[in-house]
Amino acid sequence: MTSERRRWRVRLRDHRGRILGAGTMLDGEHLLTCAHVIEGHDDVAVDFVALPGVEPGIATILAQAAPIGDDGGDIALLRLRDAEEQISGAPLHRTALEDGQRVRAYGFPAGSDGMWSLATVVGDGGHGLERVQLHRTPDAEPITHGFSGSAVIADKTGHVVGMVATRYATEAARVSWMIPVETMLGYLPALRRWAAGSPAIDPSFVQYPEPPAIDPLFAREFARWLGGHGRADVRVIIMGADDSAVAASLRRAVVLADRERGAGRSVTGPTVPPLGSVVLAVDAVGKTAEEVRRRISDRLDVAADSPAGHHATARTVVVYGIDEAAEPDALVGEVLVPLAQRAHELGLRLALAFREETSPGVSVVRSSTDVLPAAEDDTEGRLALLETRLGELDGLEKDNLSDAPRFSGAPHVHPKARRLRGALTQLRSAEQDGDTDWVKRQLPVCERAVAKTVERARGLRRLLDENLARRAELRARLDAYGEMARNGGLVEDVELDTAYAPAWRMLFEGPCDLVAAAAAVERYADTVRKRIDG
Repeated sequence: MTSERRRWRVRLRDHRGRILGAGTMLDGEHLLTCAHVIEGHDDVAVDFVALPGVEPGIATILAQAAPIGDDGGDIALLRLRDAEEQISGAPLHRTALEDGQRVRAYGFPAGSDGMWSLATVVGDGGHGLERVQLHRTPDAEPITHGFSGSAVIADKTGHVVGMVATRYATEAARVSWMIPVETMLGYLPALRRWAAGSPAIDPSFVQYPEPPAIDPLFAREFARWLGGHGRADVRVIIMGADDSAVAASLRRAVVLADRERGAGRSVTGPTVPPLGSVVLAVDAVGKTAEEVRRRISDRLDVAADSPAGHHATARTVVVYGIDEAAEPDALVGEVLVPLAQRAHELGLRLALAFREETSPGVSVVRSSTDVLPAAEDDTEGRLALLETRLGELDGLEKDNLSDAPRFSGAPHVHPKARRLRGALTQLRSAEQDGDTDWVKRQLPVCERAVAKTVERARGLRRLLDENLARRAELRARLDAYGEMARNGGLVEDVELDTAYAPAWRMLFEGPCDLVAAAAAVERYADTVRKRIDG
């Protein structure tokens, strides 16, 4: 850990010396924290915990986004009355967050002068999906009140990718929440002067003049696809000219899905995609293939030859105006098709937008998506790829068999990998026996069957991952309101216990009906709020 990382950690106290939470110095004068940490205070004391012997400073509020309910907004920018020259600012960084990403935070739990806690990124949640859920590692310190306002640091890069926001979190809970850097920049644009990293969407997506209407049918269907519905990992969009309704709908969806541009949005409805559902949108018009490739690599740290990994939630990339790129053939053949063929294993979903149906790249992408890269007469290459896909199917079916029973109404899993592997064994035996005509007839049949089965298993996996993330979010919400009740002195309360018990059973015992569980959690939360508010 470098000294620069240590210097920007600060602790915030009130005038009585009570610890309010943590903060992050952006430079020698400005610091970042949660708005709820300083709620009710005109100024706060700032302890420079990494600078022994330095006297505490006093900070006042410069700008803030007030909390929205329990899990929205909640960002404050403070300024020291007297700058501290020894401070090195925190490296705020726009980042495409990944499920399973390892992070850490330094906070001030009760009875501690400060300690680190380790966690992994789980998925989106909270108000409008603005926040990202964290699960602390089993032996790590619970990320509780004293961590609010603390920087969340990505282990891999050392960048600050978010801020802990734990207004209500039980001491034993593994679940906590962070506000991503890009969401903070959306609420408080003044923070952009301290942020590095390329924005998720190219500026041109918000600079195009908007036509008077969108295409409602396309907008609804595309919003659903961005939300994870639909099985296709690669989608070709024929959008027409910039002033067409489809092109306008596409640009609108990209802007609304961007954490930075969509933070605090009030627009809702079936044409509005989930916040954060587009992690990169590239306007390819006039760009070379290398420029687009580098933009994708810089933002996602992924390329066509990257190793495969497990991604619970696929990251969506939009490429706009492909046929008006400086090198459309090279862009399609050297960048987009190789990514499209490995989209699922790289954890990607691609929305590839062309002007015209007749553009050569359209047929190239469609003919190359989810088909064998080996030549038609390369029998061994085709058999080898079938082996790879059956290996993927084995893993998917194993995971799906484990998770499907956890949810009521989830589709029943009918394993097919063993039968399909038997068909592959027959093909290999026939090839060794020299029965090439039979192999040529049966190989396409086996390829289609494997492709169809793998795609269905992927679709179920996406559904189950969404269900697991939603259940974890509901469990965290139930825990949060349980703590709120205890903090309000509502212990062994018959009315609250009666509301709490069914929600807990639905979330922790037997198959979970997510709709019923969400309603039960909301009933409990409403009961807690009414009792506390009197």
